[in-house]
Amino acid sequence: MKKQICALFITTILLISFPAVTTAGTFFAGVKHWQAKWDSAILDWFEEDIAISFQQNRQILTSSKDDGDGYLTGPMIGYQSDDGKWSVSFAPMVISDFSQDWQGQAGVMVLDTTVELERLDFDLAFSYTLNKYLKAYAGYKYQDMEMDFDLSFNTVFGRQTFNYKVESTVHMPTIGVGLVYPLHEKFVTGLQLGVLYTMFPELTLKEPNTGVDEDIKPWSDLGFN
Repeated sequence: MKKQICALFITTILLISFPAVTTAGTFFAGVKHWQAKWDSAILDWFEEDIAISFQQNRQILTSSKDDGDGYLTGPMIGYQSDDGKWSVSFAPMVISDFSQDWQGQAGVMVLDTTVELERLDFDLAFSYTLNKYLKAYAGYKYQDMEMDFDLSFNTVFGRQTFNYKVESTVHMPTIGVGLVYPLHEKFVTGLQLGVLYTMFPELTLKEPNTGVDEDIKPWSDLGFN
């Protein structure tokens, strides 16, 4: 939450100080919002790790999880050239809320957790109109994520809870094309296709029982949108 408040404060200052320029082209401001069903990959990895621990004690872990959900939102500012050929926009999406519930059982032991994710996305995008129906675009996304989950389970000493934290940053360049078709003078429909490359320079798991931070190096990979 501190990261979100800090990022929102900086963004507000930038918007307030945005100069009023009288030049060819159009400056615009708005809001960008993203709503999603969320299935945590970190939770899947964590579940596999716990299952291996139970297998070593000859117990099978069975588990289930609810459909997670979440959203990102924030302001957007941009500029479009006077001829409408090219545009640039920047969207600091600094308000977010993601959560997912998980339950597991191994023998008589019952486990449960709720995963909470705070995520900041900073999106920079450029587009250029090739013709009436086709646009090319390039962009860059920077993500800062912090995941919290409390793993609770029953023992002979009563209910125990361990708190885990996972922190990561992501760099994501992307390129693609957009197809647009005017349905009306002021209304168009379209389709955007692109490829991206995901780089994780930092992924850290904070262990509750040892107090040691474990640095994890995931693979970078190609993706699409």
